[in-house]
This record gives sequence, structure tokens and C-alpha cells, in this order.
Amino acid sequence: MEEIILILKALADPTRLEVFQCIRGCGGSAGYDIGTGMCDGGTEGGVAVCDVKCKVPCAPSTLTHHLNVLRDAGLIETQKRGRVVYACVRAEAIQKIAAFFAPETK
Repeated sequence: MEEIILILKALADPTRLEVFQCIRGCGGSAGYDIGTGMCDGGTEGGVAVCDVKCKVPCAPSTLTHHLNVLRDAGLIETQKRGRVVYACVRAEAIQKIAAFFAPETK
């Protein structure tokens, strides 16, 4: 139960939810095109954090804080490749949320 509480607390902040939605919207396997506001297939394995910042305008330190909270809650993974940090949603986290909200069967 503590895991789901941590996840829900992480998603309770509107800006953090917007960051999560941006990362999730690209499915963790595409890049975000700031020109069109859509995802493209140019970047495998996550969304560049700099692209998230363009979609969700906030200070770099604020974005870093939100990413850290999402990562600590187990919602996302980040990976540094060269000078770019990529973020993707952890499928296990989505499964936990879905299981929590699924109706109980009797």
C-alpha cells in the first residue's frame, strides 16, 4: 500500500502530473517534437528531458525536482546518454496503478 501512496502523492502535483503525461504521451519509445507538439519516432528509449522542459515550461531546477520525485516514486526511469538525459515511464508503475483502481472481483 505504501508504494501506491507514494505514486499518488507524486502525481498529485499539477506540474508533476503534466511532466509525467508528457513523458507517458510519447510512450517512452519516441522523441517529442517541440515544433508540432507531437511525438516522433526519432529517439529510441525515452524522451529527452530538454524536450519535456519545452513542453512544460518551468525552471531547470524545478523540472529536475519533479523528475526526481517521479523517479523516487518508481513512475519513471532516467538514463544519461552523452550529454542528454532521457526519461521513460516504467510499465510496472502503470500496472500497479491499474491494479489499484481495478474493481475487486468477488
